[in-house]
Amino acid sequence: MRMILRCVLLLLMAGGICGRADADGKFYGEKIPPDIPYQRGFILFHEGSETLVLQSIYEASDSAAVNSLGWVVPVPSVPEIANADAEGARIFFLEAARATLPRVLSIFGCMGATIAVFFVGSVAFVLLVLLEYPFLNKIGLPKSAWWTRLRNGLIAGGIAFLLFVITAPLGYSNELEAINAEEVGVYHVKVITGQSAEGILGWLKENGFGFGDSDVQVFEKYVNHNWCFVAAKVQPEPGTQGRKIVSGKMVAPLILKFKTDRAIYPLALTSTIGAETEVLLYTLSERKLSCGERLTLRRATKTTQWKFSDLVGDAETQAAALFTDVPKSLILCKFKKRLKPQEMTEDIVFDIAADNESYRESKIVW
Repeated sequence: MRMILRCVLLLLMAGGICGRADADGKFYGEKIPPDIPYQRGFILFHEGSETLVLQSIYEASDSAAVNSLGWVVPVPSVPEIANADAEGARIFFLEAARATLPRVLSIFGCMGATIAVFFVGSVAFVLLVLLEYPFLNKIGLPKSAWWTRLRNGLIAGGIAFLLFVITAPLGYSNELEAINAEEVGVYHVKVITGQSAEGILGWLKENGFGFGDSDVQVFEKYVNHNWCFVAAKVQPEPGTQGRKIVSGKMVAPLILKFKTDRAIYPLALTSTIGAETEVLLYTLSERKLSCGERLTLRRATKTTQWKFSDLVGDAETQAAALFTDVPKSLILCKFKKRLKPQEMTEDIVFDIAADNESYRESKIVW
């Protein structure tokens, strides 16, 4: 029994050591139910200019006309506009997710490694005991003591094997934190301004954008601050004939570049949906950014020569032109949170953080 107690003690000590290890290189995804709106964005903020890559999920009923699918994005100044390939955007956001992974401690993953060490040690001990048998007289070991050592070694190995069998099926999802994008068409985009919310809403309704009375107050706020609106309408591929062509899928992103003193993510219009929204934002700037308690900071890390080619391609395109003169040394931040409608009545505005230190979220999973 002393041998078994020693093995158990060894197992506990190894578990304590493993508890301080970092588990990198794995991905842990969060599945978004189809009935929960989801949007993600990437903000490049540099020298009073913001380049915003914006993606969202469209949800439309089977009876909804395809030409009713539209996107209105308020911005503080007239933007340069481009579109990107949906598959390229998927890879781009996937790389951003990889660069901002949390530090994860897997309880069962760590225990599995410990149990494996315990089992290998038990097998090695049993082999050593078997090798002792021909030399019992020389080493002065009674047969009864030898049988006790062999029994204890076999029991310890059996316990390790049973623990491995029990814990092997347990674990956690390792899905990538990304929703597959599917290009279902292109956008027809117009930038509109107006002196009143009623006038802008009237234009939107005439052009197939369905808005209700609850949107008036939000539009009035933007109009009073002299903002303009990017109105993008999905142009479906031939043959779709009004089917639910984009339900539950990320469509090709809009890329907007505009002048602004502070990095900003337009969110107030989303509050009128009346449902919780999962917001995932990445920011890239020369200084670490902060938005207070609006979103939870998950990662802040220094990066060099961030790769935009996955998003815009290697050729000189309209989208690529929006990412010129990007500094080599930047700080990438990841923010994420599920927001209630009352938490989205104001846009998310970023300020320079109090420090410029790296940060990494830590998680414990079973």
